[in-house]
Amino acid sequence: DRIIDYRSENFEEVLAGEDFDMAFDLMNQAAKFGGLLKKGGKVISISGTPTIEAISASAIAGDPSLKVRAIMFMARNRAAEKAVNKAGGTWEYIFMKPDGEDLAEIGKYVGSGDIIPFIDTEAASLDEFKVAVDKLFSGRSKGKCVVKVV
Repeated sequence: DRIIDYRSENFEEVLAGEDFDMAFDLMNQAAKFGGLLKKGGKVISISGTPTIEAISASAIAGDPSLKVRAIMFMARNRAAEKAVNKAGGTWEYIFMKPDGEDLAEIGKYVGSGDIIPFIDTEAASLDEFKVAVDKLFSGRSKGKCVVKVV
């Protein structure tokens, strides 16, 4: 795994020549991931303009009206669609929602070591929470800022 500082590094340049099965877009940059995908790869976005399919699948809104569909069609992320299609992959937007079962499954991956979270700052107790909060709010955190509660 590699941490990329988006303020000083261009992830497209840093990762050039590598092929990925999947890219997770957190900052509305899905259009830039197409060149990094293996054929058949997938880009999943949680930011930017959602797709009509994502809105329809969401329990939040149900099927959008014709007017909303027209607006979504015009506002869709054409650049992401084009880049991912060129790479022979797919692009999907998902709405994030808290789910205990999903978090428990992620917890299993963390527990087994398949997912290794990067902890930037750890406050040893609630009394020292300000250390983690200050780092988080500074915008300079390169990983998770946690407060240990025992």
